[in-house]
Amino acid sequence: MLTCPATEMVDGSRVLYFEQAFWRSPEKPFRQRFYMVKPCPKDMKCDVELSSYAIRDVEEYKNFCDRPKDQRPQPEEVIADIAEHLTTIHLSRCERGKRCLYKGSTPPEGFPNSWSGATYCTSDLSIHKNGEVHIWDKGFDDDGNQVWGTKAGPYEFKPAPKSNYDDMFSPLNFSAPLTLEKKIESSFAIDDQYPVY
Repeated sequence: MLTCPATEMVDGSRVLYFEQAFWRSPEKPFRQRFYMVKPCPKDMKCDVELSSYAIRDVEEYKNFCDRPKDQRPQPEEVIADIAEHLTTIHLSRCERGKRCLYKGSTPPEGFPNSWSGATYCTSDLSIHKNGEVHIWDKGFDDDGNQVWGTKAGPYEFKPAPKSNYDDMFSPLNFSAPLTLEKKIESSFAIDDQYPVY
């Protein structure tokens, strides 16, 4: 999972680009979205509103975060390429002493979704102090049967070492994710010519 700032809207909302790919083929993302991040409306009991949107031309955005800024679609193009609203998650700050910084979910009735036999989907999201992001997306049919998504628990994304993109959570004013602070201090190799006792 890779996320980086894409632009800022007139109202101060931040637009993040998000992509998911398998670690063996990061250049071929299988999911791409825009996330719009803004404070929750005053009448709601939450801190951050995170809405996901489809992208008009996903090919144009592949590996957006790893490209130099002058080789990315520019802010006005990003705004024009924000397409269909997909979901909104309302996040609240976690209580003191908890592992998470923010957590939240879609409303229980979820959002319309037609992928793989679903009629609606729900999402739970938590952002942890150590930089981990846990996402639990589930799709359900008309009868309430889960038709896609994991049943055991959320996908857990661990922070990667700092790349050439800006800190992925800075637009949300979260604490910076931890990088690998402690490098491997020693390397070990087993030479199978000699028995190990």
